[in-house]
Amino acid sequence: MERAYSRTRILVILGIILVLIMADHLRSPTFAFNSGHGNVETALNQRDETTCAPCGAPCPSTRD
Repeated sequence: MERAYSRTRILVILGIILVLIMADHLRSPTFAFNSGHGNVETALNQRDETTCAPCGAPCPSTRD
């Protein structure tokens, strides 16, 4: 009696599915927005050299 599946065939199909999921994920607008490339100002691309904190927060003396 023959097996109904091949281990190699299953791994190839799962690999193809993984590649399709990753391609969809990497091209999504949500991923671009979270990466700072969604044409929206985020904390990642608002960093300024004049800030005190590494996260871009202003110095306590300059807050209004």
